[in-house]
Amino acid sequence: MAVIKENYTRKVSGESFDYELEYTPGSDVGWIARVYHDGVLKGSPHGALTANVLSGPALEQYLRAYVEGMIERGLDVAE
Repeated sequence: MAVIKENYTRKVSGESFDYELEYTPGSDVGWIARVYHDGVLKGSPHGALTANVLSGPALEQYLRAYVEGMIERGLDVAE
């Protein structure tokens, strides 16, 4: 299991969110992110990639972009 801890600031509102993304690399990637605003858990978006061919930095970049897109649009993240 790999863990990424990051901060993301929404482009429009300027709100700052911290997130912790856990994922299992491989051909079938399971992932879950815990998204916090001011230390309060606001959501836990999660998913899976099947028949995955990405690894290392490419996989990490893909998952970060996906989670940050969800934060930006407010999907699975309470206001």
